[in-house]
Amino acid sequence: SSESLSVAVANTITFLTAQLQGKYASSTLLKLRMVLEANLTAHYAPSWLPKDPIRGSGRRCMTLSPACLPPRPIWTACTAANVQWFDWIALLGNSEFDLFVDPGCVAVRCQDKIITVWSDEPAVPAPGAPMAHGSLRSQMAPRKTFAQQVLEEDKEEEEKIFTLLADEISAPTWMTPIVTQFPISGRSTSPMSSISEQSRCSSRSSNSSSSGFSFSSADTASSRTSAASGKNGEVKQSRRERARQARVFVDTTKTEVTPYDGGKTTVLTGGVMLGGSQ
Repeated sequence: SSESLSVAVANTITFLTAQLQGKYASSTLLKLRMVLEANLTAHYAPSWLPKDPIRGSGRRCMTLSPACLPPRPIWTACTAANVQWFDWIALLGNSEFDLFVDPGCVAVRCQDKIITVWSDEPAVPAPGAPMAHGSLRSQMAPRKTFAQQVLEEDKEEEEKIFTLLADEISAPTWMTPIVTQFPISGRSTSPMSSISEQSRCSSRSSNSSSSGFSFSSADTASSRTSAASGKNGEVKQSRRERARQARVFVDTTKTEVTPYDGGKTTVLTGGVMLGGSQ
């Protein structure tokens, strides 16, 4: 497997660097090829199976475009050898293409066209003697290249994936019935329900009777309180009531005037003293 990988990588490097001859120095191209060989070998080796060439082809495919930088194995070689990628892709046609490197075949896909760059399939020998009708028909039948087989395998795998996704995303074939109206269930007539109903009625009647008793008791207490307050008001009056009811008695029958001594008044220690001194 290592030999077939080395041959495929060597043919890939020859295809990629053929147009750089005369544009860069020989030492630059030599360094570029050496770094490309190491990087591409490390990139293809994990999925390289000569007995099953199609397996892992999608992981080995690289897309090269003038609109963006190349994949890491090629970009690392560019920086190591100081080669400008956009000048390089311009020499390769300045258009986007996919590079397929598989056991026994190197091909490119550009605008849905497959071009085989290298293949280890032997050439078909020219017929030297009369051959059977079946063998002639098989030779005249169009043969598919290895790259075309890889492309068909990729398309079939994509169709399977999209079919699985469509099955998962599509709406389910069954739907849960939606009921807008529900039937009104009849009341239970079991003995337990009648017993519970009677217990609820008896509890309501007992609550109402107890409520009436409490209200009558409250009314009796309030009437007693008001009566007691009335009696207290009649027996003991407040100070304001006593002052308001108090009257100054004036004897209107006494109209005589008693004269004082000479009608004189004297002041002694701040007080008024009626009558003069003797």
